[in-house]
Amino acid sequence: MRYGEFTVGVEEEFQLIDPDDGALRGRAPELLKDGWPAKEEFQRTAIEIDTPVCTTAGEAGRRLVARRRALARLAASKGLAIAAAGLHPVGPYPSAQVSDVPDYRRIADLGGASARELHIFGLHVHVGVQSREAAIRAMCGVAPYLPHLLALSVSSPFYQAQDTSFDSFRTLLRDMAPRVGLPMPVVSAAEYDRMEAILAGGAPDPRHNPPIAWDVRPSLRYPTLEFRLFDAVPWIDTIELIVAMARALTLMYADRPPPYRTGTELQLMRDNRWRAARFGLDATFFRLDPVTGEVRSARDSILALVDRLAPIAERLGDGEALGRIDAILARGTAAAAMRAAYEKDHALPDVTRWVVAETEATIA
Repeated sequence: MRYGEFTVGVEEEFQLIDPDDGALRGRAPELLKDGWPAKEEFQRTAIEIDTPVCTTAGEAGRRLVARRRALARLAASKGLAIAAAGLHPVGPYPSAQVSDVPDYRRIADLGGASARELHIFGLHVHVGVQSREAAIRAMCGVAPYLPHLLALSVSSPFYQAQDTSFDSFRTLLRDMAPRVGLPMPVVSAAEYDRMEAILAGGAPDPRHNPPIAWDVRPSLRYPTLEFRLFDAVPWIDTIELIVAMARALTLMYADRPPPYRTGTELQLMRDNRWRAARFGLDATFFRLDPVTGEVRSARDSILALVDRLAPIAERLGDGEALGRIDAILARGTAAAAMRAAYEKDHALPDVTRWVVAETEATIA
């Protein structure tokens, strides 16, 4: 896969669902053995698709629809359905579901129960950059805005049959690993590469378990900046919006020196990220430019960011995707809709059926 400057590719991880009872099923190997171009994931309950390299957010959305449609048909042929949400509301979460791949088994052994039972489903966005130095500059520059994008994607309020009170409990589960979260302030690709080599104990393997899995990082496989913090999202228009914002932010900061972050700024950024995971679009965020202690609603913060990014998005051909922001904010998050589905009869299988229906509606 070759990326040009600020082109984009998207990866989606789907739950494999029994349509009769809404249960999570570890049957990914059955789908993959038929030679369909999907990818094995850490757990057999997940299957991943990706787009080819795209030039706009809209093209990425159209490619995702086609890939979703093909995967849904394959799953249906095996008596399964696919669902795009950050967590299954019930489980099960047995360690026996870890994919039978040596690297994945090693990760499961190293991480203990926190890794072996980790059935999380995400959305990754790769934005093409001209160099690793540009990737480092953009990584550091976009960090304060990651909570804004996370708040749009939240879709994991339930875990092990409980309402967690978080809109993205998947974020907290990811945070059990030591090398995730907001990126550290690094000044160059050379510093990043040294850190990576130290953590890997030598040369990192680009295929599995890269030592650094921050919310945004230079990809080990492609010449891209990879945004990896998002919950899987059932709605294509929300994905296109996130892609458009990620591309515009990357362009904005790719040619700027990495900013120096004070301890206060770093803590406020961590707080904003936690607030996005906890409250989604109902969060309030600390303002960082300048640091005053002022807070504003997530919705107002996102609208202000969209206004700032609009000229860049137009230049990239993503104006239409960014222009849907008002409708997307009015609809709200998947997490809120999942809670509403649960409130009808207090039945968690209804939540999963809602996710399946919304995922399939995008490919009808």
